[in-house]
Amino acid sequence: MLSAAGLSQWPDGTPVRVVGLVLVRQRPGTASGICFITIEDETGTANLVAFQNLFNKYRKEILRSTLLMVEGTLQREGEVTHVIIQRCYDMSSLLLEPGSPEDKTPPLLTLSRADEKEGDILSPQQKKKALSKLVQGELFPSRDFK
Repeated sequence: MLSAAGLSQWPDGTPVRVVGLVLVRQRPGTASGICFITIEDETGTANLVAFQNLFNKYRKEILRSTLLMVEGTLQREGEVTHVIIQRCYDMSSLLLEPGSPEDKTPPLLTLSRADEKEGDILSPQQKKKALSKLVQGELFPSRDFK
């Protein structure tokens, strides 16, 4: 698997495999059914080209995926680098859904020992009471509109 930045280190015609988040899909009417895709990873962007017959074969993967992995051939013309797609894989299932349990971080409690000053040490009962006020007052504000 190559990174987007790593594509620049290989010669024209090299078989490659890249993966990234899909940024753009374009099928201009003047391109004879060719689909141009831009993906991004942590190192940069990569340009992919899917010819019409391949687009028809992998239509679902190309149009639905958020995270796309492709196998293909590197094409270089001067400064421009493309991957001519030969196979597509929808890897979107590897991404976390917003709000999924794995994505949840524990709440930030401001009543830890690091927040205490000398001589300002709270007893466990005082901490529990202060935390209860914090949760009830700041996280769940009152709906009492009197």
